[in-house]
Amino acid sequence: MIRKIKDFILYKNPKFYSAFPSIVLLSNNSLLLMFRRARDIRCLLSQEDEESQTLKQMVDHIDSRSHLTQILFDLDLQATSQPEILAIDPEAADQDASLLLLSNGDLLLSSFTWYPVHSRLYKSLAANNVTLHGHPDITGCYYIMWGGLTRLSRDNGQSWSEHNYLPQLPGANDIVPGLRQSHGGPASGQAIEIDNEILLPIYKKLPDDKTSSCHLYVSNDGGTSWSYRAKFAIDKTGKLQFYEPSLLHCGGDKVMAFIRSGGGDDHLITTMSNDRGRTWEDWEEREVVGHPTHALRLSDGRVFLCYGYRHEPFGIRGRLMDSSAHNFIGEEIIIRDDAFCADIGYPWAAQMPDGKILVVYYFTQSDGIRHIAGSLLAL
Repeated sequence: MIRKIKDFILYKNPKFYSAFPSIVLLSNNSLLLMFRRARDIRCLLSQEDEESQTLKQMVDHIDSRSHLTQILFDLDLQATSQPEILAIDPEAADQDASLLLLSNGDLLLSSFTWYPVHSRLYKSLAANNVTLHGHPDITGCYYIMWGGLTRLSRDNGQSWSEHNYLPQLPGANDIVPGLRQSHGGPASGQAIEIDNEILLPIYKKLPDDKTSSCHLYVSNDGGTSWSYRAKFAIDKTGKLQFYEPSLLHCGGDKVMAFIRSGGGDDHLITTMSNDRGRTWEDWEEREVVGHPTHALRLSDGRVFLCYGYRHEPFGIRGRLMDSSAHNFIGEEIIIRDDAFCADIGYPWAAQMPDGKILVVYYFTQSDGIRHIAGSLLAL
């Protein structure tokens, strides 16, 4: 049903650790690619150095200078602009990019940030009930999850609004007690637009819960302001963690959520809402193994689902689904199975004007350089 035409590299630079891409087809038939970029210390080492070989396996997903980078491409997948850094949050480090082209022509970017903290402050902050991530020996310093956010562009990505952090997440403790509220949580999955509403998913572990859960924010003014709508997925048994929810509009007021699971066998979790996310059905554990997922509504009504596969052989995979986004069609599609290690994935798909499917993702080959790659598929 689907065959691969070719694989290619969209951006690769040994000085940078490039990951977590998103891509959108603009109204002028150009493609906007955005991804997280950070320093890659491996470029300072000799390729023959024993430490360099060890570090090829290293996963480094938080960095004090991480930022979002965008590049424009034409329909032949040739870059038409140089890599451009979006204005950063002066306090925190920008992370994953998730793009949505709105019906009014605006672009919505959702993301989140990390606040770097020197190791000497660890004891004082921990004593004040501040949750710290990372470790100086691994990530260079400690980090505080600073919150989920959105930004808007009204000129096809030529300029972007400032960081607009989400409102307080109900039931969550302050990020820093008395100083900073819990601004939602990581927003790293696809948002959707239904009529005059934008639905944005995030995830977070609440103090009274055993595991992390998924939550929904809504905007009724084109992404300028947000309000909380619902908590929509949690494993009440406490066995599975739920991360990185991504949404798909299934017609009318129906919304399907695709969720990464942790603590189990890496199976996809799905749940459906029939009222724009106000209430949700019980979640289901599906046959798909891999994470996280991106769902693309194709021009013929079917759904293409892509996901990273962090089990040997490491790579990128996909499935076709019917128009309901509930039933799978055919067998699993192996897009790539030639990655060097498990530090790959986070695919995002777009359908080209000629009907082909473009899948972008980050990838690692034998040189250990994390880069943004893509595959072109034909139905």
